[in-house]
Amino acid sequence: MQFIGAYYKEHVLSLPRKALSKKELFGSSGEIKIERDLFGWKIYSGKNFIECQSEEEARYLKVFLQLGFTEVYVPKEESYLKRILPELERLKARTDEILNFYLETILNRKIRERLKYEVYMEITK
Repeated sequence: MQFIGAYYKEHVLSLPRKALSKKELFGSSGEIKIERDLFGWKIYSGKNFIECQSEEEARYLKVFLQLGFTEVYVPKEESYLKRILPELERLKARTDEILNFYLETILNRKIRERLKYEVYMEITK
């Protein structure tokens, strides 16, 4: 299984800088949800939100918000983003599945979340 960090480096960071835009992300506070409004798409986490060009960009950013990133590069080309997004989401879901399997024996929620965060930071290097 390929790690999310390796996939990100291979499929996003390998693109020319002019083909990428940099997005600043906020710390996730609670549930992260994506909503469409009159002017486009937004990702909400608590009272904070990020405006997005498309649903795909919002879904892409949601993955990295959940991983704890504070900034991320987003491919500008919408068709390329649509192509890489399913695999990125699959890798994230598979990582969560494996982590949850091993962390279910840890009953303290704070310790479980801290360990999950540490693993995320390790696999996204």
